[in-house]
Amino acid sequence: MKELTDSYDDFQDAGVLRSRLASDGYLFFRGLLPREVVADVHEQLARILYDSDWLARDADPRELVASGRAVEEGSAGFFGAYTAIQSTEAFHRLAVRPELLELAGRLLGEEAFAHPAHICRIAPPSPGANPTPIHQDYRFIQGSVDTLTTWLPLSAAPPEIGGLRVLAGSPRLGVLPVKASDGPGMMRAEADENHPEWRTTSYQPGDVLLFGSLTVHGAMPNRTKQLRLSADVRYQALSAPMARDLLGTGKPHYHPDVPDFSTLTRGWTSTDCVEVPAGVRFVDRWDPRVDDVPTPPSRFAYA
Repeated sequence: MKELTDSYDDFQDAGVLRSRLASDGYLFFRGLLPREVVADVHEQLARILYDSDWLARDADPRELVASGRAVEEGSAGFFGAYTAIQSTEAFHRLAVRPELLELAGRLLGEEAFAHPAHICRIAPPSPGANPTPIHQDYRFIQGSVDTLTTWLPLSAAPPEIGGLRVLAGSPRLGVLPVKASDGPGMMRAEADENHPEWRTTSYQPGDVLLFGSLTVHGAMPNRTKQLRLSADVRYQALSAPMARDLLGTGKPHYHPDVPDFSTLTRGWTSTDCVEVPAGVRFVDRWDPRVDDVPTPPSRFAYA
C-alpha cells in the first residue's frame, strides 16, 4: 500500500493545501499536534479502560494490551467505559486545538467549528471485532458536502494495528452506492478494496489525517494484542448547513446510550468544545441507505 503524502511543511499555504485536497481527497500532517497533549489524553483514556477491565492486569495500562473483556464498539458491555471516555474533558478539548481550527478555517476560507459529537474509536484485536468498513462520510454526516473529518491517532498505529487507510482521488467518484456490512456504521461503499491508490502510514500520536466527506476510507484489521485508540472530529464552515439529527443538534456520540452533555460535562472547566455556535442553519436528514444520491457541488472542485 502506498505511503500518505506529508503536508506538514505546507501547513501555512492555503492554495497548496486546497489543491492537494482537491486532487487526493486527503491531507496528512506528521506531528501537527503536541505529543504531550495527546499523551495526556492517551493516559487518561488508558486508565478508564484499565479500570473497566478492558486491559491486561499484568501490563502497563499505557501499553493498551487487551484483556479478554475488551468488546466491539456498540456491543453489550461497551457503554460503561465509553460513557467514562465521553465524560473526559481533555478528550473533547482536542477538537478545539488551535492547530485544527486554524487548518479547517484555512481550507474552508472562513471561520469553522467542530461538530460536538467527538468520536473515540477503541479497536480490539481481530477477529473478535470488525474494523470500520470502507465508506464515505457524506451519507452519515450529510448537511454540507464540504464538512471535513480529522482522524487523530491517540496511540501508535502501525498498519498491523488497524490504522486508517484512504483511497486517494476517490472524491472524483461522487457519492457511491452502499451495501450492508458488519462493523461500525453498518454500511460499506461499493469501491475497489484492491485499488492501487489506497494509502496509509505508520501513525504516531500527534499526527493528523484530514479528508473530505466524499473520500473513501476505512480501518484495517487489528492483528496485534493491543487496543487501538483514535478520535474522529468533524469541522464545517459557520455559514454551511448542518444536518438535524441526534448528533448534529448537539448530542454526544452514541446518545442516548451515552448520556447528554449536561450529564457528561459535570465538573468541567468549560463546555465550549461541545457546543454548536449560535446562528448555524439546520437542515433535515435523508435516508443514508438510498441508492441514488446526487453529488453536491464542492468548494474544493474535485476533478
